[in-house]
Amino acid sequence: MHITVVGAGLAGPLLAQGLRRAGADVLVYERDEPDRPDQGYRIHIAPEGDLALRACLSPSSYEKVLATVGRRGSGWRVLDPQLRVIQETLVPETAGEREDGRHLTVDRQTLRRILLDGLEVRYRAPFERYELLAGGRVRAHFGDGTSVETDLLVGADGTHSRVRPQLLPDAEIVELGQTEIFGKTPLTDRARDLAPAAAIDGFCVVAGTDGRFMPLAAHEFRHGGDDYLMWVVGGPSALFPADLSTMDKRDRRERAAELVADWHPHLAALVRLGDPATVGSTTIRTANPVAHWETVPVTLLGDAAHTMVPQGTSAAVALRDAALLCRRITERGDGPLLTAVESYETEMLEYGFAEVARSLASASS
Repeated sequence: MHITVVGAGLAGPLLAQGLRRAGADVLVYERDEPDRPDQGYRIHIAPEGDLALRACLSPSSYEKVLATVGRRGSGWRVLDPQLRVIQETLVPETAGEREDGRHLTVDRQTLRRILLDGLEVRYRAPFERYELLAGGRVRAHFGDGTSVETDLLVGADGTHSRVRPQLLPDAEIVELGQTEIFGKTPLTDRARDLAPAAAIDGFCVVAGTDGRFMPLAAHEFRHGGDDYLMWVVGGPSALFPADLSTMDKRDRRERAAELVADWHPHLAALVRLGDPATVGSTTIRTANPVAHWETVPVTLLGDAAHTMVPQGTSAAVALRDAALLCRRITERGDGPLLTAVESYETEMLEYGFAEVARSLASASS
């Protein structure tokens, strides 16, 4: 069995690792350069994501994940622009985490490197189109001039998926009118002095009354790694330059600092200490629900299937997708591949869009 995965983020490589362990021939295509420094920072992995990592990775790879996670904080807090705590939610460790799944804080790039280890990945190869073939196979074409004939094509290529529009031309991704600039600030003594205590001990969001917001969280590796503070400056898109995505990274960093210049002065200072190479920008989107389609040897997982507002769960849901699809494929016995894929899609759409709705409601509250 040959399976082709489009997208080398987190969920695509996790699926590939699980399938490869089960004896499948898996090839991963990625449109970007390898290991770009602006492709992620500290993220939260909810318990279902931890269970997915355990299910698909070899024991040694999973232990590498645990060895490189961040120091766990006590919870999350909401601060006002003068850094006063206005809401607090503590998340203590529980006795059943080993069986029921842990809350993990990971550096996205570090986790991605572990997930990609040992896989065959073709970089700088953007997906272009696919064609369904007689006999139930599919041929995928890529921007590097190559094509591949495969038993299953999996679009794990994120919100901007190129697989989704061909499979589901009526699927809608909705812009919510908000933009973010993000980056990392090395956790030097100066940065520690500037950072609010809530950002060192867990995750916090500075919330203004005009729609501006600023998530902050330290990532302190348990073993090795360069500790840093991740920051995001977000708000109504009208506050951001129209050419933000094409601006120089240093200019984007400066614009982020200017947007919080009327808040506590430590916040703009933290942004200006950020590593320019890590600075990026994006807009916030959500997906409208889709009904289950006629199953073909092409499917989707993660944000390619159910883009959602970032609320600390999207990574875990994507990893859950990968583990579920892997399980349906590898445990089908002599059953048809498409029956396994259809079962995956039915379940994924139910819980995936339930989380889309929950994350949108949470962000709006």
